[in-house]
Amino acid sequence: MKTLAATAALLITAVAGATFATAASADGLTREQVRAQLVEAQREGVVPTTPADYPPSASEIARNRTTYQAQFGKSDEPARWVSQG
Repeated sequence: MKTLAATAALLITAVAGATFATAASADGLTREQVRAQLVEAQREGVVPTTPADYPPSASEIARNRTTYQAQFGKSDEPARWVSQG
């Protein structure tokens, strides 16, 4: 009886874990997708400099874009950040 109860508990745990993992991956974003979105937001200048500057003003967005271009220009370095694990 104990073996049957332990087997049933193990089976339920395994099914629940597999279901949760499938649901999380289907609804959520991958790390690579989140990194790509962050790099794009930085490129567009919409990431505020400080929490007090949220949401960023048009002048701050322009300044952030200029800073990004000065720092990276046409470099592929930010794209490499996306694929790092």
